[in-house]
Amino acid sequence: MPKTIHEFMDFYGIPHTKTKATFYKAVKNVDGEYCSGRNRGFKYKLGEVVKEKCDQDTTEGCSYGIHISHLDWALRFGSKFDNLAILEVETKIADIVLPDETDGKVRTCAVKVLREVPLEDCGAYGKILARRRANGH
Repeated sequence: MPKTIHEFMDFYGIPHTKTKATFYKAVKNVDGEYCSGRNRGFKYKLGEVVKEKCDQDTTEGCSYGIHISHLDWALRFGSKFDNLAILEVETKIADIVLPDETDGKVRTCAVKVLREVPLEDCGAYGKILARRRANGH
């Protein structure tokens, strides 16, 4: 498994510059608002920066902070949401915490919400989830 954030980004094909990276976030679309899957009161808005206190301890795989991931992880995590929305987000590489035993997600203290990615544009699995939604499953 990747040992550094740069190895992680290269391994999972995360687009990045020297200072910023683009990840994905699975959220719930509740009446047109993007809400955290864990805390309905924590909201994301297109074009805005969202901030949260972030645990810097790399030995903690799941802790406080904004969890972001590669696209496939976000789709798998959100696949149980009947109102799933996939957000494309940008964060500073310097703000990312890479847990030692990550399963594909990382955490950060701030993300800029770039856009909602249509499920149909999220590869084969995204298309399957979009079809299920269209068929009422």
